[in-house]
Amino acid sequence: MHFVIHCLKEQPYLNNFMQPESRPLVSVLIPLYNAEEYIGGAIESCLNQSYKNIEVVVVDDHSTDRSLSIAKQYESDRVHVLSNPKKGAQTARNYAYECSKGRFVKFHDADDYSTPGLIEKQVDRMLQDGDDDTMVYSLLHQLEENGEMTIQTRMKGKDYFNPIDFAVDMLRAHAFYCPHCYLLTRKTVDAIGGWDEHVRILQDRVYFVKAAEVASKVLFVDGEYAVWRVFDDGVHIHSQKTPDKMKNAIETIRDMAQTVLRYKDNADTREVCETFIGRCIYFDFPSFRPILPYVNELCTKNGLKWVKFRNERFNFLYSLLGWERTTALLLGIKKTFGK
Repeated sequence: MHFVIHCLKEQPYLNNFMQPESRPLVSVLIPLYNAEEYIGGAIESCLNQSYKNIEVVVVDDHSTDRSLSIAKQYESDRVHVLSNPKKGAQTARNYAYECSKGRFVKFHDADDYSTPGLIEKQVDRMLQDGDDDTMVYSLLHQLEENGEMTIQTRMKGKDYFNPIDFAVDMLRAHAFYCPHCYLLTRKTVDAIGGWDEHVRILQDRVYFVKAAEVASKVLFVDGEYAVWRVFDDGVHIHSQKTPDKMKNAIETIRDMAQTVLRYKDNADTREVCETFIGRCIYFDFPSFRPILPYVNELCTKNGLKWVKFRNERFNFLYSLLGWERTTALLLGIKKTFGK
């Protein structure tokens, strides 16, 4: 996908990335759909950053609640509120990017927020050690619906000078980073080619695997972090897991695996990819169960298998009932009793 820059004046690339300049502009891009409870906090989180040269571009995706009117209360020379001419979070993100002008770019969901020093530390790291193709990231904290804050510990932050290893480690740890964990250069965003408007679930995961594919290196910033509200509201597309959407999800998971294997196809990366596919199916098994024949057909067609995730404590049940029935039983118990 090639962007047509038409909303604001096109920005020329800086040939000398390290040329001194006063605090380069960061564009924070927020797609908005029915997040009236959180959009004010998301915008304020951006405006309250210690780094001040920020523009916030909010694109409302045809919200049916008060989201748009709340966002418009923040309009200023730093906050631009627009309406999506198309439909969908992917198109909203792409439109926000077209209408932005920052040298650096951060995608941001409407119900999340960051610690106040995140952008400043990421910009400093980018300017000190980065280039036009660098991606900077920070770790993620998860805010549960009961108010408990948990730290994602499945993956330890570090620098990657072979970026595809970052994607491998994400798949290996089954780790997830929200879009606002990352700071990208404009050149990197252009190289990725935009958010794929055909991807309906797991959009952010496939996007940042693509980012690792085109980046020169991936640098880590510690001490500041992004916060993800892990609330399932039943409204957004990730909450509406129809068979068609789950078919799209497994195709997206397949594409992530193939991206990794194109660059490094050996016994280790193949095991990582096939285990990742299995874990995705396991942790969302009720949604995948109706389309398991399609999953098997798709994986076989693409020379992949999916490693069935098992809990070793329940080997007897697996042997007695089989993987599918045992998995359904264990996840049902977990959902009922929260264990």
